[in-house]
Amino acid sequence: MTDVFTDLDDPGWSALFENVERSWFRLETLQVYAVAYEDLGQAQFLRSGVVDDAPTSWREMIRAHTDRGRRLQRVHVVEEPLTDYLRYEMAMYELNHQAGEEISIIPVPSGEWPPGLPKHTDFWLFDDQDLWAMHYDHSGRFLAAARETSTERLDECRRWQAIALSQAVPVGDYALARP
Repeated sequence: MTDVFTDLDDPGWSALFENVERSWFRLETLQVYAVAYEDLGQAQFLRSGVVDDAPTSWREMIRAHTDRGRRLQRVHVVEEPLTDYLRYEMAMYELNHQAGEEISIIPVPSGEWPPGLPKHTDFWLFDDQDLWAMHYDHSGRFLAAARETSTERLDECRRWQAIALSQAVPVGDYALARP
């Protein structure tokens, strides 16, 4: 298996999600992700305020994992006020949450950042041992996912995971609290 993916459609990248045995965790810190597969849905949402809630292979995979008792978690640090992208992503999060992914939000006023968490550092942690650092350019365009193998880096990301989970609120609670 490769240690770097530059294409999110790479079957090897997809296999990381499909082959989860116990868990995944995702820390998201960017306010905009410019990924081509979301362009159409985001444009439609910005026009109508509605997301396409048709079943997707992603949500079907989430449901299959959670039905087997796997824990799928995601925390996104969001600066308020929300960007257009984040408004779209919140709507998508609701659908993924309904499928079984535990999605939480750490809201912060623009210009502030939660203590103990890195800024502009995203990662996926599969089964609490397989760490993938996500790399984006300044506009949120995906560049690469790179496997991190050092014990120190894995321990650091596990600490960030614990901090993020302790500060986050479930996406549904966040949505209810927003005006």
